[in-house]
Amino acid sequence: MKIEILVLTTLRVGLLLFFFNSFSQYHPLIKYYNGELKLTEKQVDSLVIKTLNESDSRYLLALAYYQKGVLLWGSGEDIEEFKSYASAFAYLQKSDTTDNYLMSAILGNQGTILHNYKLYEEAVELYRKALDPSYEFSFNQGVNTEYNIALAMMQYDPKNALALFADLKKKISEDFYRQAMILNQIGIFHEGLEEYNEAISNFESGLELGVTGRIKASLIQNISDTYYLKKDYINQEKYLRQVLEIPEGNHFLALVDLGECYILQGRKAEALRVLLKAEVMYDEQSLRPDHIKVFQWLRMISNDPVKYADRQVEELTKYIDRMDKLKDMMKTLAMKNVLVAEESEQRRKKDTSILRKITILLSIIAIAIFLIWRIWLNRLRSSLSKKIVKLVEKSERDL
Repeated sequence: MKIEILVLTTLRVGLLLFFFNSFSQYHPLIKYYNGELKLTEKQVDSLVIKTLNESDSRYLLALAYYQKGVLLWGSGEDIEEFKSYASAFAYLQKSDTTDNYLMSAILGNQGTILHNYKLYEEAVELYRKALDPSYEFSFNQGVNTEYNIALAMMQYDPKNALALFADLKKKISEDFYRQAMILNQIGIFHEGLEEYNEAISNFESGLELGVTGRIKASLIQNISDTYYLKKDYINQEKYLRQVLEIPEGNHFLALVDLGECYILQGRKAEALRVLLKAEVMYDEQSLRPDHIKVFQWLRMISNDPVKYADRQVEELTKYIDRMDKLKDMMKTLAMKNVLVAEESEQRRKKDTSILRKITILLSIIAIAIFLIWRIWLNRLRSSLSKKIVKLVEKSERDL
């Protein structure tokens, strides 16, 4: 009886450990990824940290790094975001679980980061990998990636980019929001060629589709930019005021442009008022040359030009240093794609982990004990059978 209990207990422990990873689909991170569990951003962050510190599953680690990258989006930690996606890609490649949808999403997000750093050709390469026919992606995911390819190609191959936009418009004929986004980019293209009327026509066509929110604000902002290039400051002011009425509009940039518009019209008091309002909002903005312009205009019209001149130089220096450094790093990362999460890989050594060794050892011991028990039991039965036969024979002789 004791041997049976020992065997059953050992088998249970061994099987539980051996099949532990088989139950990973019940992990909350996977349920969140599949849309079966709603979590706040803070809860997702805690879950990611816990998974990275404790999990031995390559697929779970891939999901954790992917979610870490998503959480870092827009934080300014672009290098860490890119590395997180690269680590997710590395673990997913080594995982026994196939998730082509996740693979496509990782590559697409990496492409977007490179795109933001003006590494257009490198971005397109990753975007195209994300659209590999062997991967699985939703219609929306595919359309967004095709749009990003055309958008990046506008910077170095506008002819083919416009052809891609034309094909994409046919594919999404009922999607007015994306149609407006495409018209917005075509308008920007014509604006760059100084074809201002054609640019405004495309922007207005986008607005006629009835879009709202951020894309509406972007179209109106671009109309104002075109009137600025035409030196039509009355119409520029008109459209900038419309941007300020849209909650999702870039109010900071609209105020900076409005300040410049007033300066060019000789309305310095009004310019100073809106530029000081923009200055208060500056620290919440990303470090970009068109944002730093606020100090350029304040230097020209304020009572403290030295203060704003120093600030302008300081911010421009920060921007140039940051861009040079990060662009080089991004290019290196894009070439290597950082396919190894070094620290995590060294820490875990998953293929030779203690858990796996214990699992295999306990499974072998359990099987061995089970076999020994069966052999012992069979011998016991055989011995008992022989004794019973002898007893029967003896009793028959006695009779």
